[in-house]
Amino acid sequence: MEITLKRVCVITVDLRKSRMLADREAIQRDILNLIKELNSRFKSDILAEFMMTLGDEFQGVLKSPKKALEVFRYIKKKLPASFYCGVGVGGIDTPLSNKPSEMDGPAFHRSRDALDEAKKKKLDIVVKSGNHELDSLVNILMKLTLYIRGRWSKRQREIIEYIESREGIMEKEVAKHFNVSRQYISKVIKESGWRIVKEAEQLADKYMDKLE
Repeated sequence: MEITLKRVCVITVDLRKSRMLADREAIQRDILNLIKELNSRFKSDILAEFMMTLGDEFQGVLKSPKKALEVFRYIKKKLPASFYCGVGVGGIDTPLSNKPSEMDGPAFHRSRDALDEAKKKKLDIVVKSGNHELDSLVNILMKLTLYIRGRWSKRQREIIEYIESREGIMEKEVAKHFNVSRQYISKVIKESGWRIVKEAEQLADKYMDKLE
């Protein structure tokens, strides 16, 4: 992947109300395991590996914003605690390092500003790149898709997560796994609005790749 240092992407994640968690030690272990997974799964997209920064916060730097929302969704799926995420797109003013804490520049400032806004507005994720029009489009799409996903029942979520983890799987195969009719699976997909959600998420990813 070609690296343009004027267009890197900093992702900063901080747990919500971490001091009030019942088993904070276990969550810390989960975060460390997740960081290892992120650094392995997105190795080719990473400029500086994800690592703990302050308290229950961790941060990483991607070579471009293209995979930022995919990283966010992976964290959302794997981390058993709610969190805020600030995504900043821009340049780096300091020499490159494999540690995010040893670098600085507009991408880092925007990530921090985005995280602060997410906390202030109680949002899961906020993106800031300096391109206000595209930022607004991405942020609205993310709020919309996260809102819809948040309204799914446990059963809907279980079925859809199974489908999403098996690309190209047929409805009849899903029905067989859950021991229900194909019509039931079709109804779950339709009533959840899953296909519309996926289209909106793909559009958000497309806009992310255009951010400067």
